[in-house]
Amino acid sequence: MTGRFSCAALDYSSTLTRPGSPVDPGLGMRRITPAAIEVIHELHEAGMILVLASNTRHGQDRREALRRAGVLEWFTATLQSATLGVAKPDPLFYRFVLAAADVAPSRVLFVGDNMTKDVLGPLEHGMRAALITPDATPLPPGAETIPDITHLPNLIRTWR
Repeated sequence: MTGRFSCAALDYSSTLTRPGSPVDPGLGMRRITPAAIEVIHELHEAGMILVLASNTRHGQDRREALRRAGVLEWFTATLQSATLGVAKPDPLFYRFVLAAADVAPSRVLFVGDNMTKDVLGPLEHGMRAALITPDATPLPPGAETIPDITHLPNLIRTWR
């Protein structure tokens, strides 16, 4: 499946969770959806490097959500802004992503739901981007839209 891409850098919020779903009190955040777990599994099985790239609040740890979903061990790195001391769209955050991926920037597909943080920032650093949105949003070259995370494996297979 990997073809053009060796690494998927995944945002957390509406990328791996269902927007509007309740916050799990034990996690302090929304749970990862079963569909996202399936996609993460498929990407892992295909040999992709997985990096979590998420803005977080102080004391929030996305690793627990990944652990509960049974996918934590498949991530090469979990980059969280509260831990790093720098958040998207700061250029340093994207340099951390590239260091964790340890591949050429053009081999990294950054996936998220925010135009500035998950598309424009990664593109400025040579990565490609997939914006999760139900709308046909015009995007700059090097970016594509998908309606939800379940469309990610097909995008990775067909991206030229």
